[in-house]
Order: sequence, then structure tokens, then C-alpha cells
Amino acid sequence: MRSPQIVIREADGWVARQLHEAATEHRWLIREPKSTTEALSLAREARPTLLVVQVEPAGEEPAAFALIAEVARCNPAVPTIAVSDTKLPDAERIAWTAAIFDLGAAFALFPPLSKSILEDAATGLLLAAIRRAQTGGTAS
Repeated sequence: MRSPQIVIREADGWVARQLHEAATEHRWLIREPKSTTEALSLAREARPTLLVVQVEPAGEEPAAFALIAEVARCNPAVPTIAVSDTKLPDAERIAWTAAIFDLGAAFALFPPLSKSILEDAATGLLLAAIRRAQTGGTAS
């Protein structure tokens, strides 16, 4: 099995910094593609992969949402976490969370967001992906 990877598509590097310690501890690769096309290509690789995508619900750029949907469509074995640094009122956050889940993400994380929450979500999803890969997709 090739080394598991965390593919992080974000603007500012915050997510990668938060996950660096856990990735190092588990010997996982952190990949930070410069484009959504590159992120999609990495998510299609034959190795356990976790995709973390920074989303901006108020933004005009739909690429992050399209990336989540495309990965869910073309490689559903890759779990996705959508992360936003936009604080929203409860009703809007709930609506955006539902929309992100509809696109195929496993988690939608909004502020307040701590390192431990992000690490727990990422570690749990990637360890499950690794188990599925080792058992041929039969583990749950």
C-alpha cells in the first residue's frame, strides 16, 4: 500500500499547519495542491486519501464545492472534510452544512474550530480509509 495522504486545498495554510503533527506521527503525506484540478488528480491516486477543502459559503468561487462533489462522484472511497473560517448564524450554518453533506462531504467544520477537532475528524476518517484499503473495502 502506498503511503496514505491528506490532500488539503486551502488558501492560507492554516489547515496544513494544524494537521502536520498528526500526519508526521502516522507517517502520512500532506499534499497541498495549487489548483482544484491538481487536488482532483491527487484524490484519484490509488492510496488511502483524505481530502480537506476550505470553503467560503459567502464567496463567489464555486470551485471548492465542485471539487467536493466531483471527488464524491468519481472516488467515493475518499472522505472529505469541508472547513470554513466564516462564522455564520446558526440557521445559515445548518443550511450550508446540509448543502455540503449533499455534495458528499463527511464533515463540515465551521468556527469555532480547534486543532483537536480538526485532528480528530481527519485522523478518524483517514484511519477508516486505511482499514478499508487493507481489507479490500469490506471494513466499516
